[in-house]
Amino acid sequence: MHHSAEYRERLDPGEAARDRPIFRGQVRRLLPTSGQLTARRLRDLLRAELRSGAFGSGRLPGESDLMSRHRASRDIVRAALDLLRRDGLVERRRGLGTVPIREEYIVAGSPPPAGRSLEQHLALGRITPRLLHWAWVPAPPVIAGRLTGVEAGADCLCIEYVLLLDDRPISVFTNYLRAAEASGVDQSAFRDDFYTLLHTGGIDITGCDVGVQAGAADDCAAALLHVLPGEPVLLVEQTIRDHTGAAVDYALGTCRGEIQLAIGGIPRIDVTAAIPRP
Repeated sequence: MHHSAEYRERLDPGEAARDRPIFRGQVRRLLPTSGQLTARRLRDLLRAELRSGAFGSGRLPGESDLMSRHRASRDIVRAALDLLRRDGLVERRRGLGTVPIREEYIVAGSPPPAGRSLEQHLALGRITPRLLHWAWVPAPPVIAGRLTGVEAGADCLCIEYVLLLDDRPISVFTNYLRAAEASGVDQSAFRDDFYTLLHTGGIDITGCDVGVQAGAADDCAAALLHVLPGEPVLLVEQTIRDHTGAAVDYALGTCRGEIQLAIGGIPRIDVTAAIPRP
């Protein structure tokens, strides 16, 4: 019977100790080489340039140009371009060279100010919602715990929608809005974006907390976002707060992998100041 090293160590510490050099050698063989790390860094630089629009909608510089710009060998440049191709960002086209095939969007992590729509705030194109669900529901315990002054089972408004950018789905969100605020919003007014809906309902939004995690698209999200099941996506949770700091809305969302969430203005916290000195 085959046993794990941990199991064998409990049975026979000497045998496990003899296996450790073999294991360390296997790990070393799996670690990336210096050339692979260099290609990865170049891939990240090129990806940042793609995001910034440095190449416009045209082709990337040729291999020789990239070699000169980044002082890299041809093998490194080709490896970096191959990584970009694997990421689905570029492709090689005969007669054109390497060209971008997927746009990436930088999205502000902060809500738009009052009187300004999300479309104006992001300046990426026409933004509209496609409503999937609008219903009063009893707040599940996890939702009640996220909203200020809401008990489990209390009424809250569940609003689920797909956010479209120029009629292309980029995210799907499920929002849970407190009853006090939900009583002022009108479904017929949900024509632009969720923040505008809140503003038109007289809800004074001043900030939000955002959490982001990497994930893979499930079958439902894939169908809604027009991606393949298993494709990389961003899993987002957001708590929207009013001018008093109260949490009035909690949302769970899935965004396409092209989205880059920009969160700025994070202050530095000196944790050492709170540690008592001996």
